[in-house]
Amino acid sequence: MSTPIAKPQLRGLLMVQIKKSLIGMMVVSISAGLAYKILVADKRKQRYIEFYKTYDAEKQLKIMNEAGLMQSYIPQKK
Repeated sequence: MSTPIAKPQLRGLLMVQIKKSLIGMMVVSISAGLAYKILVADKRKQRYIEFYKTYDAEKQLKIMNEAGLMQSYIPQKK
């Protein structure tokens, strides 16, 4: 004896596929966003913090003036 073949789901098939796709899309996009934040953004932010701990803007301005890069800026005499 054989069992009858189950009928395919025809009514509401598109809605079921859309729900599955949306759930999959949400999981992938949230995972990608978290991975980017952890692997790229946090490391970049830390490098900026480390750079500006030792950065001296006045010293860089003096170097640029001596190199002639700041043509419109006239340094003030102290």
